[in-house]
Amino acid sequence: MLNTTSSLAAEPTAVMPATSPGVMDGEVLGSLGAGGAALALTVVLVLGMKAAGKGRQLPWIAVLILSMVAATCYAAAGGLWSLPADLLGSLLGAIGVGGGDGPLGNVGMGAICICVAAWIYWKQMSLKQLAIAGFVMAYVAGRAGGIWGVGADVIEQAAATLGV
Repeated sequence: MLNTTSSLAAEPTAVMPATSPGVMDGEVLGSLGAGGAALALTVVLVLGMKAAGKGRQLPWIAVLILSMVAATCYAAAGGLWSLPADLLGSLLGAIGVGGGDGPLGNVGMGAICICVAAWIYWKQMSLKQLAIAGFVMAYVAGRAGGIWGVGADVIEQAAATLGV
């Protein structure tokens, strides 16, 4: 006897995507992913640095914090997003920072953190320049350790809480 029912003739079943964890599961903003968070933060920074529409210009401290969080997301996302961090790491390594004797002698990442913090605090700069300085600060602080690493760890934990 022939089997008249075939799996090819059956109704196609709809493939439903897995549900994303919600607020109660720790993802406040839904599933962002590191690349998605980097993209979203970059858009917020670019649009927030110029007041337009109903939004106001971001304050100085918000630009600094958002740029540091964005830089952390860039590093976590990898791929194209990590190119700025890789370039900065190569530049610092080329002058001998954090890896022994270079043209400037033995300069550690902690010293670079102090220099970048002083640059941010005392240098009059535009919000775009501040965003770049925040990116540099996040990169250097993440590798310096000590008290600088505490701030980088807090940013990483906050990013994880938001679903990155």
